[in-house]
Amino acid sequence: MSEQKKSLRSDLSVARGLGSAKSGVEHWAIERLSALVLIPVSIYLVCGFMRNVVDGGYSGAVYWLQSPVSAAFTLLFLLAGLKHLAGGLQVVIDDYIHNESAKLSLLFIVKFACAFMALIGSLSLTKVFLGV
Repeated sequence: MSEQKKSLRSDLSVARGLGSAKSGVEHWAIERLSALVLIPVSIYLVCGFMRNVVDGGYSGAVYWLQSPVSAAFTLLFLLAGLKHLAGGLQVVIDDYIHNESAKLSLLFIVKFACAFMALIGSLSLTKVFLGV
């Protein structure tokens, strides 16, 4: 007699052919890419902050952020950091919240809050960069 391997999938799942949603690899890659981007950008921002803002105060910060390179790195840090935050919180919510309506509500709140912070941060940085 030959033994058949028992699958953990239900008979209905096997009949429908349902499998992976195929979004896990993309999500994993975006998390790792955003983390890799944040490393050098964070180092640049900390060094620039220590050199200009600690000594110069508010006027040093404004002068530093009016540089195109500093403004670009700050914007990149803001957007990559918020993308990394949203992805990480999505994983936590998916893993630990089992009520579907609560899960969807929390995911909406997280995505909306991150988009709102990206908008406000980008507008603030633009205002400082342009000297308005």
